[in-house]
Parts: sequence; structure tokens; C-alpha cells
Amino acid sequence: MPDEVVSPPDHLPCALTAQDLGGRWQLAGSVSEAWRFHRWHAELAQPVGAFARTAWIDACVPGSVHDDLLRAGLIRDPNFGLASLDAEWVSARQWVYRRTFRIELAPAARLHLCFEGVDYSAEVYLNGECLGTLAGTHTPARFNVSWLDRASEHLLVVVLQEPPAEAGQLGRTSRTKTLKPRAGYWWDFGARLVHVGLWRGVSLQADAGAAVLDVNPRVVLSDDLQRARVEVDLEHDGDLALPVTAELFHPDGRRERVTGSASSLAFSLEGPDLWWPAALGAQPLYMVRAWVTGSTPVKRRFGVRQVALVHNQASHQRGARPYTLAINHQPLYVRGFNMVPSDLIPGRAGVAERERTLVRYALAAHANLLRYNGVGPLASQAVLDACDECGLLVWQEMPLTSSGTDNVPPRSPAFLENLERDLPPLVRALRHHPSVVLLSAGNELTDAQRRPVTDADPTVARMAALIRLHDGTRPFLPSSPSGPEYDLSMPIAQERPHDLHDVHGPWHYRGVQDSYLPYTHNRALAHSEFGCQAASRESTLRRYLTDGPVWPMDDRNPQVVHHGEWWLMAHRIEEVFGPVEDLGHYVRLTQAAQADVLRHALGWNRARRGECSLALVWQLNEPWPNAHNTSVIDYDLKPKFAYYRCREANAPVALHLGLPAPVGDGSLCACPQVLADTAGSGRLTLSLYSVTGMTLLTLSRPVSWPAPGQPVSLPLSDTPGLLRAQLHGEDGTLLARTEQWIARAGAAPFAPIARLTQTTLSVEPSLTGVLIRNVGTYVAPWISVEAPAGVGEHLSDNGFALLPGEELGLRVSLDPPGGPANLTVQAINTAPVTLAWGPV
Repeated sequence: MPDEVVSPPDHLPCALTAQDLGGRWQLAGSVSEAWRFHRWHAELAQPVGAFARTAWIDACVPGSVHDDLLRAGLIRDPNFGLASLDAEWVSARQWVYRRTFRIELAPAARLHLCFEGVDYSAEVYLNGECLGTLAGTHTPARFNVSWLDRASEHLLVVVLQEPPAEAGQLGRTSRTKTLKPRAGYWWDFGARLVHVGLWRGVSLQADAGAAVLDVNPRVVLSDDLQRARVEVDLEHDGDLALPVTAELFHPDGRRERVTGSASSLAFSLEGPDLWWPAALGAQPLYMVRAWVTGSTPVKRRFGVRQVALVHNQASHQRGARPYTLAINHQPLYVRGFNMVPSDLIPGRAGVAERERTLVRYALAAHANLLRYNGVGPLASQAVLDACDECGLLVWQEMPLTSSGTDNVPPRSPAFLENLERDLPPLVRALRHHPSVVLLSAGNELTDAQRRPVTDADPTVARMAALIRLHDGTRPFLPSSPSGPEYDLSMPIAQERPHDLHDVHGPWHYRGVQDSYLPYTHNRALAHSEFGCQAASRESTLRRYLTDGPVWPMDDRNPQVVHHGEWWLMAHRIEEVFGPVEDLGHYVRLTQAAQADVLRHALGWNRARRGECSLALVWQLNEPWPNAHNTSVIDYDLKPKFAYYRCREANAPVALHLGLPAPVGDGSLCACPQVLADTAGSGRLTLSLYSVTGMTLLTLSRPVSWPAPGQPVSLPLSDTPGLLRAQLHGEDGTLLARTEQWIARAGAAPFAPIARLTQTTLSVEPSLTGVLIRNVGTYVAPWISVEAPAGVGEHLSDNGFALLPGEELGLRVSLDPPGGPANLTVQAINTAPVTLAWGPV
């Protein structure tokens, strides 16, 4: 059950103590303080005269101004073409929300008007009287309105100020003034769309003289994990002499209740139900609820678990920080994704479901942790609830981030004043969620010499102190990367590998050598951000690039530049594959390149599991439809090939080919290795095939793991070859497989693959999905299986090759399930095949 303010339980007085003031409001824009001149804050009606009467539009609260304008037809959807440029004016206005209401609550000693947060600041007027100000995206405010006449209708007006003038991606962090997330000020994964809105709940709260405002179930777990004390920390106001009642709901439905002073409420648990990450155990959730008689109860779900960062041998020897995450004393190899906002307009309908879908995709890709980067807002309650339920861990950074020109944490009095007000509510929103296991001050913060910040930085130190004060139960890192080197670069990897502790990068595709070799030489203890770009699905591109032709996909095309100007890669693709003149081919080749690089990176990091503790791909998702981006799932929630290769590399049992790069001179040395979460044994088969399916090399040998790989010399001919590895268990069960195109180094080494002779695919439905056959005489590389727009895909694989005469049964499930849809199946050298999909 999600965290929320709840109705009183049956044993409390049945009088209603909370009235939701969300829903339908009205909205109008104001240049500076025109609203004050027209008295919008105090009067509903405007007389006919020389000044035009205001054209109010319907607004939704909680919501976003952009979303309201979009529904009213006053702006084009910023996702399409160049339309976001025509919406930048929105943040240059003040915005006035208004509604009327009558009090529906029974008489009480006190009545408060409560706001859960505004983006970013506002003045509040009630019946023309200024109650005060709001500020902070997650910072609540309460106004005592006990004097309100219960027989009258009241006018509530909230005037949003222009948002603060923060920098986009290229600016100065040292000049940051607020903790407003900066993703919307322009970042490489989105347009400039500075969010404004009354984006959190509004309500009336009645009480009998005191109220519980927040509940924090602080769990103290014994070292042997056999006993726990749940201390119910309360934030409350009013008559502190009134007794507080707290109830504890066990995962099995049992209840306990205690009543006493606010400072003495606690529960003892013998043999508590422990909360575990996914794949290590169950995720039982407790819930605590607290109230003062006559007030609205507040409840919080929580889990019982212990979390710490501990040393592995390498971090200890290097004198580095500990980077191995341990849950309930169980060390983890952390694998997962970096996350950015799910939409630049958080008020859009369906955003919460988008977020839950992304959580499901991450879990299906064997991720155990998501890092919510400091460029965006906190992970939403929908995300955190979903992660609590499925066991996906969360690393949350505070909304403070690098800026390119400088990344130095701000120290101005204005920022520090905002920090004191706005950081505690951020921490309070996170602290009861068992999935949240790591906190940081922000993303890519450094000193003036671009060295990652340490705890000695005064701003970081103050943030750490505030986090300890309001939580103190989780590990804290000053930033990511946490240094001492910032980047993974070849010179550092080769000359000072022991200085690679927690590093970022690289991110760009740079061909068949430079895209791979940094990972091959990497010795980092934690690799918290690295990526590679690719184009979005062709259907996604054609849906959103509507202000002109989609092709060419380079800087000659204004739309392509607008939708991802940092990630153009046509020149690199042509260096590897030769000239490309077809959009469909181009999309598949970019996605094949991204998939190959990310699998390579994940494999080399995981192969160093005793040294490396963490590997996180940048990034799972994107908040805006990009032409090119480092996301592995595009804006329409369509997984790219890279998603499947990440899933392959992170699987409980995976194969790592141990190639330095996919090209070599004359021969190439592979060192195939089994990467598994638990020990085992089986048989490894390695095969090399020509484009016509001829076997060029094969070997099979028994293997046990964990163990290093054994080198194998692979001959390279003038035509690229398909290298495959398969692992079977002792009973013959296929445990893992992987494949890689390899070639002789030279100009456009994989051009022959991009221009292969045509072959033919046959596609048939099966009980669990589809059966795909290559019935031609040439290999079919990078086969894609795609469902239409609006239909979610869950496939057992995508972006694979089939040799001549080979077939593969693919498991398929679609969202929504059971409905008809056309699946399209195509390879680089085949015509598309369409299969009408429906219940078999």
C-alpha cells in the first residue's frame, strides 16, 4: 500500500478530518504582476471595460502548467518536431491558480490549509488575504485557517513566481541558487522545458488541537538480524501533552498498538521478517500508522533490513572508500542503470504507470539497483513503492549536479538558506523506503581542478550533516564519481590504474577500437556511469520528428540536432559500416553498435568482480523523444537492442568472450569466461561462422566457475565472422549464450555485414511467442522484433542473428495482453515479415 495520508481507522471518531482540494482548478498566465493589477488574487469576476477579461483555462492539481496549456490547445506538444522551442515562453510568466471551496469537515479546534510542494515558489491568497509563501519542490507548508467561516464559499489563489534562473547543462554549479532539479533547463537528453506547476497535493486538515505531520519508523536491527526495535519518530505540532497512538501492521496482517508521549513510541520485533533485494529473498513490508485523537492518521510502509558499504580486498589495499554494498551482511555485485526523469512534463497523464513500467523493465534485465541522478527530481513515490515491493535498490542523489563550466558546490548565503529549508523534506520523503540504500550530495561535483569532491567540501559536509540529522541510517557518498579520478580514460587506465576508484564515462561511440579498449583496461572499483548512444526506433523517429524529413540523421537535419545534438553518430557508423542511406538500416546499425559496446563494458566490469563492486549503465530511459540518445529504452518505452544485451550480461549466468575489441590484425585473442552469481560446472562451446554459415572454428571443453577464462586464438579473414559461445549445464540445459561479430581491422571493417546478400525469414506463431527461421543461404544479422506504437513488448531476446537454416523460438508477451497487434520481424538483409499477433 502506498504512503499517503489515510482516513481514520474504524476505532477512531468517524468525523472526516481531511478534505482534498485537488482536482479541477483554473489557471491564467501573468507577465510579471499583472495579476495584482487585475486583482485576480481577490476577485472572481471582472467587469466589462477597456481591459480585456481574463481567459481562464481548466487546470489539474496536482499537475503542471505545460500540461494544462497542452490540454487547452495553447501550446503544441513539446515532444514533436521543433515545438519545444515555441513553449520556452511558459517559464517567463507568473501563473495564477484559483479555485473556490466550501469547508466539508466537521467543526474542529483547528483547521490548516496544507501544501505538499510547489515548483518552485508561490504566494498563497485566501479570500484576498495573503497567507504566506511556498517554496521548494518537495517542501510542505501549512497555514492556520481556523478562522474560516464554515457557511461561506472561499476563494483560494496560488500565484506561482517565475522559476529561478538556473543554468542548463553548460553553466556553473557554483552559481546554483536552489535545489530545483535542473534537467528541464536543457540537458543532453531533453529540451529546455523549465517545469512550473502546483505539482503536489493541496488539502484542508482538521484536528482537535494537535496533529501528527510525519512518521519515521526508524529500525534498529541487531547485528545477528534476530531482533529489531522500531522507534516511531514523529513530527507533530499543537498540544504536545495529548497522547499519540501508533499501530504496527506486520506483513502477516497482525497488529500491535501503543499509546504514549510522542518521544517514547516503539515496538520490539523478535525474529523480524527481513527485507531483501530481488533474487536474494522476499520483500516483506511492515506499516506504521500514528495519530492524535481528532486528527488525520499518517502511515508509512517500511522494511527491516541492514545496509552498509564495506571493503573488498582491492578497495582496502588501495586505501579507497568501501564500494561494496552489503544488505543484511550479504555483499552484492551491484548492476543496474542510471535513471533520469520519465517525462519533462511530470503532470502528464500516465506518468506514474510509465515509471512503474520502467521499474519492471529494469528488474527483468537483472538489475538490482537504480541510480537516480542529481540532475533530476527525487525518484517518485510511485517508483519507490514499486521498488520496495519488488526488491530493486535505489541510490538517490540530492538534486544538485555538474554544469560543465564548473562543478563546484555552491556556497552562497542564498543557496545555503534554501538548502536548510529544502533538504530535510527531501530526506524525509526517502527515509522509510527500504529500497533506498545509498544517498549522495549530488552528481559529478568537483573542486575547481575538476577533482571529485570529498566530505571536506563545506557544502557537502553540511548536506551530509542534514542527512544524518533526518535519517542517518544509510551510507553516504559526497558525489559520483567519488574519485580520486573523475573519468575512465585510457591514459589513466594504463599509467595509474590504482587511482580508478569510482569513475564515470566514456559515453560516446568512437568506433571499433576506442569504444572498447577503455573497458578492457579498466581497473575501477566502482563504475557508476558509462554509456553509448544509438538512434531511437524508426517508428519512434517517424512519430515525433514531424517538422520535416527524418533523413538524414546528421547535423544537416535541424530536427535531428534539436532532438539530441550531443549524440550524433552517423560519421562513426559510416567509419565502421560504410555509407548508409536508409533510415531502417541506420537505426539497426546504431542500435547494434550501442548494444555491443554496453555488453562489452558490463562483461569486463563483471569479470573483475573481486575488484569492481558496481557497474551502472547510463541510462535506462529518456524523458523526451530523442533522435539519438544513450538510453537503452526510448521515450515510447521501446527497448533498443542494448536493453537485451544488458540483460544478457547481467543475467545470473552469463558468458563473457573476453575480447579486447571486435577487430584485430590477422587473429584475435578471446578469453571466454563464465560470469555467474553462484558456483557451477558445465560445458562451454565456442564456434566461429562465416556469413554463409560455414563453421570456421569450433571447440568444446568442460568448465567450472568461478574461474578465469582460457585464451583462444581466432583466425580473421577478409570477411567478418560470427563468434558464438554457448554454456550447457551438466544435465545438458542451455544456461547462457552470446554472440559477437568480429573482423580484420581496417577501413569500414563491418561494411560486408551491412551489405550482405539478401536472405529470407519465416515467422510462425507458437504457444509462447513466435518461431523465427532463416530459410535463406546467408546469415541474418540483428533481427528485430517490433510491436506497434502503444503496445509494450516483453521479448526473450532481440537484435540476434540466425545462421542459414537456423531457427529460434522467441517468448513474447505484449501490453495490453490479449489484444491483437502486428509484430514486424526484420534483419539487416531481409524484407520485413508481419505476423498478426493474438491469443493462440
